[in-house]
Amino acid sequence: MEQYAFASITELARSLAMNNVTAESLTNYFLNRIDRLNPVLHAFARVFPEQALAQARESDERRQQGRTLGMLDGIPLGIKDLCDIEGTITACGSRQWETRTSNQTADAVHRLRAHGAVIIGKTHTVEFAFGGWGTNALLGTPRNPWDRNLHRVPGGSSSGSGVAVAAGLVPGALGTDTGGSVRIPAALNGITGLKTTVGAINADGVYPLSRTLDSVGPMTRTADDAALLLQALTHAPGQTVQSMTYLAQDNADDLARVRVCVLPEDDYGVQVQRAVRLGSRDMVRMVEMAGATIVREAPPFSFEQAMSDCGKLIAAEGWRVHKDYIQDPSQHFGPFVRDRLMAGKSISDMQYQDLLGAHLKVQAVWTQWMADKDALLLPTTPFGPIPLAQVDESGTPLGYFTRFVNWVNGCALALPAGFDQTNLPVSVQLAGKAGDELMLLRIGSAIQCRTAWHSYTPTVG
Repeated sequence: MEQYAFASITELARSLAMNNVTAESLTNYFLNRIDRLNPVLHAFARVFPEQALAQARESDERRQQGRTLGMLDGIPLGIKDLCDIEGTITACGSRQWETRTSNQTADAVHRLRAHGAVIIGKTHTVEFAFGGWGTNALLGTPRNPWDRNLHRVPGGSSSGSGVAVAAGLVPGALGTDTGGSVRIPAALNGITGLKTTVGAINADGVYPLSRTLDSVGPMTRTADDAALLLQALTHAPGQTVQSMTYLAQDNADDLARVRVCVLPEDDYGVQVQRAVRLGSRDMVRMVEMAGATIVREAPPFSFEQAMSDCGKLIAAEGWRVHKDYIQDPSQHFGPFVRDRLMAGKSISDMQYQDLLGAHLKVQAVWTQWMADKDALLLPTTPFGPIPLAQVDESGTPLGYFTRFVNWVNGCALALPAGFDQTNLPVSVQLAGKAGDELMLLRIGSAIQCRTAWHSYTPTVG
């Protein structure tokens, strides 16, 4: 069974279809892996073995009867602990909420179940999804699996989902992204992460941070797997979900009509680790080899300003979500997240409306600038996973290249792009116009047809 630990969803679906493995044995295997490795990695907040095995047995029965629900039928997945599942705890990464039982199930979970996916458990998150390092002072910080000796940051806020996929605890997981919370942990854990356009995936039943900026997205090994989950999450139950590998194969040598804009290194505006720069250059070569046209240009706004404005909007809306209890000193919230939410208190209603207006204006600027471009290629993060002991919670440097995508309401795909001199992963992202997820996945698939970075795995025991 060890061959399944780091298999892609597409590969697992093929094995299930060929009856090489059953959904029950596959689920059992991943449950045993979680039981063995999660005490160290701390990726899962809670696991549902009985429910998962019951779902897996139902999947096997459907397959025996010729009623398979699609490629996700029988595939074990993790769900970020912001997503409600009726009758289970949704703590949102908060010790204070560890007894909060959901009375509804998130639409995204309903859709995954409708396509036969096996929900194996809920993954850890930064408290209330407000933080890019992936830290959680009260419930514990998941351990980046790429360093067995030193506790390094996993990236956040979808920290547990990133670690779970990278460490082979599940082949895919759900995350959310408000300022980079899918892409940052994808980058730091060496996996693929898709930040979707706001509203592309229904967020009903997902606890909000910023209702204007929140989006749900898949975290997987490959772009093809991300496409599979995206289809399931955006297609009505009963619609066929198939692999998009065919799309990548058909177009892997024919991106001739695709225009990819590369952010010039002189326009980074921040110090970027050498390995990240080299990884970005390598990705540009791969896109060129696939036949795409390369242009080099910086977007007509400041990354620093976009990061600041996006952060203010997150704080303003986060405060409005949590204001009824976040000020109460008797409630046990983490100090750093409490401070971030409290910062929104000082943003007046007029200032909040101004931020919303600026958000709308910059969307128009982005759409116009991207009119003759299919994607912008740039680093996902300026540097890789640092030691947990070096974290400065007063800053969010990991979000420098990610927040602007949320600010302009675009979509983005984070892709593994190599390793630094200490064998820690680096990442690039493709940013696109609102609703252009499939274009980014097409380009990402073309890149992954030419590179093997997404197939590298950490040694986790």
